Amino acid sequence: MQKAIDLQTNLTEQANHALQAARGRTLEVAGSASEEMRVVFESDDFSVSASGTDSRLGLRSIQDGRVGFVCTNSIDPAKIQAAVEESFQMGHLSPPSPHYSIAEATDTSDSEFSQQDGALLDMREHEIIGLAERVIEEARTDPRIRLDRVEVALIRDTKILMNTNGLSRTYSRIYVDWAAMGMARDGEEVTSFDYDGAAAFKASDIPARLSASMERFRNSVLGSLHPRAGKSYKGKVLLHPALVRQFLIGTVTSNSSGKSQQDGTSPWKDRLGEMIAHPALSVFEDPTNLERLEAYTPFDREGLLTRRHDLVLDGRLNHIGQNLFSAARGSCQPTANASGGATSTPGVGFFNTGLSLEPIANSDLDQLLGNMGSGLLLKRFSGNADPSSGHFSGVAKNSYWIENGEIAYPVQEIMVSGNLFELIKELVAATAEQYEIMGGAKAPYVLVDGMSVTAG
Repeated sequence: MQKAIDLQTNLTEQANHALQAARGRTLEVAGSASEEMRVVFESDDFSVSASGTDSRLGLRSIQDGRVGFVCTNSIDPAKIQAAVEESFQMGHLSPPSPHYSIAEATDTSDSEFSQQDGALLDMREHEIIGLAERVIEEARTDPRIRLDRVEVALIRDTKILMNTNGLSRTYSRIYVDWAAMGMARDGEEVTSFDYDGAAAFKASDIPARLSASMERFRNSVLGSLHPRAGKSYKGKVLLHPALVRQFLIGTVTSNSSGKSQQDGTSPWKDRLGEMIAHPALSVFEDPTNLERLEAYTPFDREGLLTRRHDLVLDGRLNHIGQNLFSAARGSCQPTANASGGATSTPGVGFFNTGLSLEPIANSDLDQLLGNMGSGLLLKRFSGNADPSSGHFSGVAKNSYWIENGEIAYPVQEIMVSGNLFELIKELVAATAEQYEIMGGAKAPYVLVDGMSVTAG
């Protein structure tokens, strides 16, 4: 892998070529570059690949209130210049709007960010292979586990945001990530596929994070053996932390966007400050929290410095995320919530989200199971959800049936349905502990009421 500074320096030079080609016109450059060394174990065989630098520039032009956008992966200055001209030409075809703009260079206190561990920078191919062997060893400590694929990669990437107003931000990082995918087999019975993994931004964090992620993988696939039928009912369901993030946090983030409210796709329009959830629920974003580097985001897609926001506070809608366009359209201030990357124009999103349920998060898992009595522990959901109405229906996968306050057995695929907007109001109890899931995110187990469970 090339020296750490080269990836950032080369990308910045390419962005400067684009800005010079703008010749005084308004242009924003969102750039990304990455390279990796990847080891893949599949069909009982290893393969090693080292990528060259994958570099992209997203060129967003604004002229006469019209926006154009082109993404190029060329590093040739002449081709970059041609892509800039193409962006302005495409803008001629777009409808004008007075709300388009690029960020001003008003806050230049922090312009370069880095998370690069020296021990990871010095990692070599044989160490990546050795790490893959450790993943395999820990993933299949039980002979009933069958691995379909294991991947381990050392990745270095950088992203930049520069514009003709003089704004310049860069963020470079290096990390190792790994994942195992497989199933369990006991005699003639075979479970469905499952997967897990993690990432480490420090070499010293690898052993503990690897062991924890492969323990989750083993428990999941082995815990899916010998499923039995569940029962139909309507009432309490225990949500696994992964589903807590999908159902509870996902509902809040989808409807706390200025864009979704302006477009009429969110029922929370004009409800800032109103109760929209259970009073115990608070949902936040904390983009610069160094405890979860997987989601660390020091600046947004338009170059504004990010900060913590409480989207929902004690059940009340507390924050509406805005990028520059939605803020101008709504006659308010941008909130550093522009999302996206070099391949697209800015959207609106949130970074490094989490939740708190302190008033009702006072149980351990055994107490929560006892509180529930009998019913479904929902771990994975495969189905459809309408973000406007909140209605969802689908199949519970890799889930469990609870009887007499204990996890009794893995349950065969079973239908679940309900309404997300009602669900976030029907929170009964939660664990005090928050559990890590794949991707480094955390959430508690949460007991909710009002879901329909339909056995086949």
